[in-house]
Amino acid sequence: MMGEALKYAREAGASATLNFRESKKVEINFEFNRLKGIQNTESLHITAQAIRNGRLGIATSSRAGGEKEVMERAIRLSEYGAPVSYSFPEPEPSSRPDVYSEEVASLDLMEMLRVGEDLTAFLRSLHPDVNGSVTVAKTVFREGIANTNGLDASWDRTVLSVVAIASLVDGQNLVDLWDYHVSTRVDWDIEALKEGIRSRFDLARKNVPVETDAYPVLFTPDAFQALISPILACLDGRAVTLGVSPFSRRLEEQLFSPLLSVIEDGLLAGGLGSRMYDAQGVRARRNLLIEKGVLREYLLDLETAHKLGRKPIGTGGVGGIDPANIIVPGGTDSKDSLLSGMKRGIVIENTMGAWAGNPYSGQVSGNIAMGFLVEDGKLAGRVKDCMFSVNVFTHLRDHLVALSRETKNVGPTLPYALVDNVSIAAKRT
Repeated sequence: MMGEALKYAREAGASATLNFRESKKVEINFEFNRLKGIQNTESLHITAQAIRNGRLGIATSSRAGGEKEVMERAIRLSEYGAPVSYSFPEPEPSSRPDVYSEEVASLDLMEMLRVGEDLTAFLRSLHPDVNGSVTVAKTVFREGIANTNGLDASWDRTVLSVVAIASLVDGQNLVDLWDYHVSTRVDWDIEALKEGIRSRFDLARKNVPVETDAYPVLFTPDAFQALISPILACLDGRAVTLGVSPFSRRLEEQLFSPLLSVIEDGLLAGGLGSRMYDAQGVRARRNLLIEKGVLREYLLDLETAHKLGRKPIGTGGVGGIDPANIIVPGGTDSKDSLLSGMKRGIVIENTMGAWAGNPYSGQVSGNIAMGFLVEDGKLAGRVKDCMFSVNVFTHLRDHLVALSRETKNVGPTLPYALVDNVSIAAKRT
C-alpha cells in the first residue's frame, strides 16, 4: 500500500514521504494496593508529507490500508500549506538500531503480574495507610518510512516499563514517592527499585526547617531535566532561525562549564528513541551538540538546515524538530560521593512548575515537590514549602561542580548534577 501511495504522489508531481508506526501493548495496573485491570491495545499511525509547487501538506490516518487516502489528502492540503525551501532527500544507507528484544516481546503475562503483585505487597508493607500504585507494561513497535526517491526502511523496537508509586497522607504531609525503570530489554532490578523508595520513605515523613539562602544543590536526573529543557529549546533550529534563541550565531563558543556535554544519538543501542531515519528521511547518527561546554551544533530539520546553511543531522520531525535520544554524559564521581561531600545543602528529587516561563531566558524557578536537607553528607529530612531558582546559562557555566557517573533515562538520559549557589526561598514560619 505504501508503494501505491508513493506512486500516486510521483504521478501528481509531488515529493513525498510516508511514515508509519504500529504498536501492540500489554499493560497491567494496580491501584489502591490491588489489581485494577489488564489492557491489551493496538494502534496504528500513518503520516503523509507531500511537497508540491514548493508548499508542504501533511495528513494523518489511523486506518489500516489508508496510505493512499492519506497521501491524497496531504497533496490536496499542500495547496494551502506553508512554503518550504527543501525537498525530501535521496536515500542514504543507515544502520538498524539494536532496540528489539525477543525476551520482552515474549514476556509472559503471569510474570508481569508476579512483578506487579510483588511491588504492590512491598508498597503496602511501608505503612498501613499507603496507597500503592504499580504499572507494568510491555510494548512492541514496528516503525518505518518510505519516500518518492526510493527510500524504504522499517525497524522493530520493544519497550518494557515498571512504575511504583507510594502515596500517603500523613498529617499535613502528602508523601508521594516513586521510582521506575524503562528499557528496551528485560534488565529491570526490582529489588533496587524497592530500595530506592524504601530508603526515602521515612525521611519524606520527617520535615526539617531550612532558611532562605544560597545552597549547593544535588539535582537528581528527574530534577536536572528542568535545567536541561531550556538548553534543548535554545538548540532548536527553529528558535535559532527566528533569532529568539540566545545560541544564534554562537557556534564554537564556550557557553557552559567544560563538565557539560550534550549529545543526540539516533542510533544508540537500547535507546528508546533510536531509529534508522528521522521523520523526513534523513539517516540517524550521533551528533555532538555541546562538547565540554562548547556549542558545536543545533538540532536541525531540513528547513532549518537549509536556512542556516548547514547539513541536516537526522533530528527532523513532522512539522518541527524531533531529536531521538538526548544524553548528558556523566562524570567520574558516584552520586553517593557527591552527597557525602556536601557539608550543608539540598537534594532536589522532583520539582513542580519549573517548566513554566520563557526558556530562552534560561531562568528556571519552581517549587521543590520532593527535596531533602543534607547535613554533614547525610540526608537529614524533608524540606517543604520551598522554591528554588537558577539561571541555567550562568549556573551551568560558573557553578556546575560535578556530574555523577550514574545516569538514568528520564526522557533524556541524565546524571545527578551538583550545582553550587542555588537560591532557595523558604516559607516564613
